[in-house]
Amino acid sequence: MSQASQVRTYDPSASVVFLKTNERFGGLSNMAPGFPLRVNGVRIRTSEALYQACRFPHMPEVQQLIIGENSPMTAKMRSKPYRRVSRHDWDFVRVKIMRWCLRVKLAQNWREFGRLLLATGHRPIVEQSRKDDFWGAKVADDGTLVGMNVLGRLLMELREQLKGDEAEGLRFIEPPAISEFLLFGQPIEAVQAAPNAEIPGWPPQRSSQADAAPPPPSDPQPSLFEQPMISSEQAIERRQSTAPDQSGAEPGRYPAYKPAKVHWLGEIPAHWSEKRGKYFFREIDERSQTGEEELLSVSHTTGVTPRSQKTVTMFKAESYVGHKVARPNDVVINTMWAWMSALGVSKNVGIVSPAYGVYRPLNQQDFLPEYVGYLLRTPLLRWEYICRSTGIRSSRLRLYPDKFLDIAFPCPPLPEQERMVAFLRAKEVQIRRLIRNKRRLIGLLNEQKQAIINRAVTRGLNPNAPTKPTGIDWMPEVPAHWDVRMLSRLAVKLQTGPFGSQLHQADYVEDGVPVINPMHLIDGSIRPDRETTVNAKTAERLTRHALTPGEIVIARRGELGRCALVREVDGPMLCGTGCMTLRLSEGVPRFFFEFLSSASVRRFLDERSIGATMQNLNPSIIGSIQTVVPPEDEQEAIIREIEDTNSTFATLEGKAQDEIRLVREYRERMIADVITGKMDVRHIEIAAPADEPIAEEDDALEEELEGDDAEVMEGADADE
Repeated sequence: MSQASQVRTYDPSASVVFLKTNERFGGLSNMAPGFPLRVNGVRIRTSEALYQACRFPHMPEVQQLIIGENSPMTAKMRSKPYRRVSRHDWDFVRVKIMRWCLRVKLAQNWREFGRLLLATGHRPIVEQSRKDDFWGAKVADDGTLVGMNVLGRLLMELREQLKGDEAEGLRFIEPPAISEFLLFGQPIEAVQAAPNAEIPGWPPQRSSQADAAPPPPSDPQPSLFEQPMISSEQAIERRQSTAPDQSGAEPGRYPAYKPAKVHWLGEIPAHWSEKRGKYFFREIDERSQTGEEELLSVSHTTGVTPRSQKTVTMFKAESYVGHKVARPNDVVINTMWAWMSALGVSKNVGIVSPAYGVYRPLNQQDFLPEYVGYLLRTPLLRWEYICRSTGIRSSRLRLYPDKFLDIAFPCPPLPEQERMVAFLRAKEVQIRRLIRNKRRLIGLLNEQKQAIINRAVTRGLNPNAPTKPTGIDWMPEVPAHWDVRMLSRLAVKLQTGPFGSQLHQADYVEDGVPVINPMHLIDGSIRPDRETTVNAKTAERLTRHALTPGEIVIARRGELGRCALVREVDGPMLCGTGCMTLRLSEGVPRFFFEFLSSASVRRFLDERSIGATMQNLNPSIIGSIQTVVPPEDEQEAIIREIEDTNSTFATLEGKAQDEIRLVREYRERMIADVITGKMDVRHIEIAAPADEPIAEEDDALEEELEGDDAEVMEGADADE
């Protein structure tokens, strides 16, 4: 389900709300002290530290740093520098891990935590948060708490189990069914409550054999969401189990297996070989004499491709003499971004950064280049890169040649590699077509939503209302009883942010007063970051640029028409140099925000900005916009209609996005299983799909999926 469909609204007066750990129900927070845990014999001070440590099963040293902290907040902060290298499926399994952490907290603090849970009665449990509306809920303008409140809902789920027949099952906690669930490199074992632990005032419901043996391992909790949050392994198992039982229709297992030399492989087919990289590859340091060879790009999404085929706006060097030369079938690794799988096999002769690693096969009969391309980019191998990379910051980890060549790789017979590649190519054609169709559907949904909103803010909700001409090309007529005025006549404040000369590098601090620029205007809301903030003295000096609730912030550059509404809960902020601030003398601010965001206004701004850079968008252009002014009751009715429209389309788009996510996860797991020998595809008939997608369309899709990361990783060259 989409996240929008999971948002809940709570009445604080009828709910158990916790924000600080020293409040009556503060013990429900993961930050609360006094609820120590012990997992695999390791003492862990809080459930927050345990949860954060579960991000890094592949990095025991990071787990040690987190668990070693005395404060839960410090433990959380310890994890932040490494979050970009969290386990690859973290977003997919984090709710499942949080559920497990809460059950461990109860099992090992049966009396104290159980009594606290039962004291909440039947009321909703809500974690109030200032910033996080996923785990908690934020205060809305009307005083209600709005958010997904995932932590609160998990606590309510646990409370109901504690009250019911499942209570005894909560004394014995099996680890969740997810891969690589490790603490300090060892599989996390089951956790059990003390045998005599009781909750005062609660008559436990036991079976006659409850004390004799722990209940069988189970996971009785229903899914938090309307559609179960399943692991990628379960997704594939479910697809396979529901398929008809047809001989050869689905790949099966090899007849015999043997243990692999590296833990991440588990086991490999018995007839495969396995050797360290130095027996398959050698490092190459061939340098360009002219710098005129084709410049190659190395991406975590598209592998090694000619830079001319990609949308990369990073600067180019004056000369590429001395850059490394890569030839067809060479493995090229972006040393600084290997942990994100920024590597691949080159199909062209070209040049790459001198900081990259280039490795050439020792024997062309060992590996098929396409097989190597799949193998090196599997998620399991990505963990190997992370563990073998060195550096004190996650964004500066480097995989050096000796570490890469020390990794053990499986090597199937060449005919099997050819069969695997053919199978995966055929499957990927189907997957690409499916994803492309889903993305087209999302595009059509957005177009339809924008058309509905545009009509609502320019024509109202009554299609039969009499109209009058406006003389405006992009808004030829409006309801007869509406006013039409220039925006400048409604504005009591329309000004740009401070000039660049008014802000200096020394003014910026971490966790100060946020300065809002176009990048912080996201989906109509303001989302500041910790880095773009200034000290209190600077904020006081620039008071005239402070943002107040009800104002509209408009981008001067970037995406024309991007704007956001300042809310009560946003806190103190300053308008940055790339934005303008608009405050109106009358009307409902939300209505005018929707009007300024509409397709009609965007077209107007596009026309006015012809021949000028985006930075030249100024208050006079915004002030010249002819805006409608309906009666305020109609403005409010239009807003309600827009909210209903947004909710409906968010649900539809969310379903499509979820389907894309599951398809990608299926693709990733399928490739890993085929390449590492978990699935035998030797006897599967591979039919070339009809109407195969055009290559250019596929490339465009990959570019779209890749987003801005291509430029980020290309920028690594500049750091060397």
